[in-house]
Amino acid sequence: MSDSRTLPKFDSSTSFTGLDFLARSLIRMEQNGTRLEPGDMAGNMTDEQKEIFMARVAFHRDCLSHKK
Repeated sequence: MSDSRTLPKFDSSTSFTGLDFLARSLIRMEQNGTRLEPGDMAGNMTDEQKEIFMARVAFHRDCLSHKK
């Protein structure tokens, strides 16, 4: 007997977690000398995704500036 129940597919591009991962990765790349524009990375995002992503970039930059 097969089980027909399936879990919904997780889409990290629409989650806080996925966008936070992208933001942290961007900040890590900046620390290592690779400059990317967050706005360019957010070019294909929805307005909601872009707002969350930019807020997370600002948050991680702020955290980094307090560590120095």
